[in-house]
Amino acid sequence: MLVKINDTSGNNVKVTKLDIDDFGSVIPLRELDLKLPQDDDSISQTLRHSLYAILFTKEDSEDDGSTVILAKGVTTEELNKEKERTVQAVQDKEKYNKA
Repeated sequence: MLVKINDTSGNNVKVTKLDIDDFGSVIPLRELDLKLPQDDDSISQTLRHSLYAILFTKEDSEDDGSTVILAKGVTTEELNKEKERTVQAVQDKEKYNKA
């Protein structure tokens, strides 16, 4: 899931789950309070140094209290590229449907 990092304190991370709509706008979906693994400091370090991230949780759960098992930091530039790809995919789909 794509998230904005709000707070990484203690053994938890507070995030806002995000989506990108067909027009390339970032839409906040909901706030989540996720657990960080006790035995892997690399995840908390990644999140402390990132504004945005792609997170994977245990059992792919998106519920409060889920444990993060993998995190990849996302820069603002990478987020903007993803927004552009989303808009392009929608435009390509519309062209294909008209043909």
